[in-house]
Amino acid sequence: MPVNGSHAACGLTIGSFDGVHLGHQAIIRELVSQCQARQLRSCILTFYPRPAEYFGGDNAAPSLMGWREKVSMLMQMGVDEIICLSFDRSISKLSAQEFVSRLVLEALSTRLVMIGDDFRFGNDRLGDYEMLKRMSASQGFDLLRSPTVNHGGERISSSRVRAELAAGNLDKASELLGHDYYIQGRVRHGQQLGRKLGAPTANIDVALDRLPITGVFVVSANPGDDRQVFGVANLGFRPAVDNRELPVLEVHLLDFEENLYGRRLCVSFLQKIRAEQKFDSHEQLGQQIAKDIDWARQWLASRNTDFK
Repeated sequence: MPVNGSHAACGLTIGSFDGVHLGHQAIIRELVSQCQARQLRSCILTFYPRPAEYFGGDNAAPSLMGWREKVSMLMQMGVDEIICLSFDRSISKLSAQEFVSRLVLEALSTRLVMIGDDFRFGNDRLGDYEMLKRMSASQGFDLLRSPTVNHGGERISSSRVRAELAAGNLDKASELLGHDYYIQGRVRHGQQLGRKLGAPTANIDVALDRLPITGVFVVSANPGDDRQVFGVANLGFRPAVDNRELPVLEVHLLDFEENLYGRRLCVSFLQKIRAEQKFDSHEQLGQQIAKDIDWARQWLASRNTDFK
């Protein structure tokens, strides 16, 4: 569904844009610039679910971010319109030529297409840059090759970001993303276990069925204003408590006592402390939480942050 309703002549790029990393950002900036010069609307065509999730199911790599966060980041970059296609059997069965003719050219009045050499589309992924190049001559649209952004001699990609996150290399993931990896969500009421253990937590709804990272982390959060508050977060499935099937994010903010229920928090992951683990008792869990908090305080102090 479009974020804005108009379909005036546009310049378009297509993709999942999972994580909106530096490579994606370069494409979007160039698209916006080209569209402004040509007096076209700048549009992004994306999909939900991601094609990789549709075809791969539970075996597909997890998304890096929720739909709301993705749209917010894309719109902040000055894009005029985001069109989301519900990726289903009918879309997956379209030939590459049908995909371009019906969805790109006819439905969206596209005058400019920008994609990379590695982009594939249509049934059996037979569509590519070279096919679009042939079609552009006969169908009357311009085709531009999207810029490739490398880091450390390798192309930046969503899969590369996932690999760094899974390995606990948050600094490297941040370099690829252009910002710290974060999750946003609304604070809801929980079981109050953290409070009973001496470390009250904000329980945050996670808009992801599966997670690119799990564990216990040093984090920072924005409690709804310009303040930055540091803390310790557990992201995962709570094996220490109830082995949940759906992910949960629990954040203990250091030296912070305000009521956060109902607020949306943006939680940025700064450093991994340890993996999730199961404990034999709440007493053991409480002891480990105290150690995690002490570790986080020492790490923050060593980083010359504003934390004291």
